Amino acid sequence: MKQLLTSFLLILMSVSAFAQWATDADYSLSVDYKKYTNLKKAGVAGIVVFGTTWLAGNVVCVVEQNRYANDRWDGESAEEYARLSHEAKQQQAYKVGETMEIVGFLGAGVSAFLTSRYGKKARKIRDSLGNEVASLGLDLGPTGALLRLTF
Repeated sequence: MKQLLTSFLLILMSVSAFAQWATDADYSLSVDYKKYTNLKKAGVAGIVVFGTTWLAGNVVCVVEQNRYANDRWDGESAEEYARLSHEAKQQQAYKVGETMEIVGFLGAGVSAFLTSRYGKKARKIRDSLGNEVASLGLDLGPTGALLRLTF
């Protein structure tokens, strides 16, 4: 009986050596976290590139409209200048600038959406990993051994 009790006590004491703890996961090593972080960075780069394109298209439109109207204006009538400015909007160079504006605006919008979406997903992974889920342990106290399961 003494050997059985000693064997049981040794087995019970070794449980703490095999206690299962949730590992402290490094969220930066997660494949999904890396993917979402890279997509977020690509979105930020897209905002910069497409925002610059949008601004450059606006500059092209203004410069071409003013160049066209100033080259053809006789300097006398404001109505004539307004008509030439409106006519400049039909020219090919102005339409190229207008296309740049549209592409830049749409690209910046999509990039901002992607940055927001994948940034939230990466933050969710970062915040969820590394939390202790459950633990199993053994405590020895004055009243005896205690097997503890914590969630």
